[in-house]
Amino acid sequence: MLVRDAMIPDPMTCRPDDSFRELLQRLLDSKQGAAAVLDDEGRLVGMVGFHHVLRKVVPVYIELDAKLMEVMHEGYLEERLERLRDQHVRDFMSEEKVTVAPDDSLIKAAALIVELGRKTLPVVEGKKFLGFTTRRTIFEKVTRDILQT
Repeated sequence: MLVRDAMIPDPMTCRPDDSFRELLQRLLDSKQGAAAVLDDEGRLVGMVGFHHVLRKVVPVYIELDAKLMEVMHEGYLEERLERLRDQHVRDFMSEEKVTVAPDDSLIKAAALIVELGRKTLPVVEGKKFLGFTTRRTIFEKVTRDILQT
């Protein structure tokens, strides 16, 4: 089986200049937790999702010391999110370095997902973004025959 057989049919996309509020609303309205960030020619320039927003809201050093988390006040997350309201997708996105092609094998995609601890991999052909393959879409494809017997 190939990656093209296990792609999300209509993946969420955005542009680097889209507003944080627009991104957040679209993520909340979607069943997807991430979006591909595309340039004007439809080329993948990055990824952005809930994880990226949380990384911006929760400082890395807090993860290093559980005691610091205990002193955070009620409303901390809300205050931090409010400070981000005028930012744009480019302020949150990560540049995407790892992609798969539609004709790559599903085992390659699954191996990358496991190795990198990812949920989603962008599918790119040439320089054009085609969609995502995810842990879920891979399992849906490869287990269909097993579950139907």
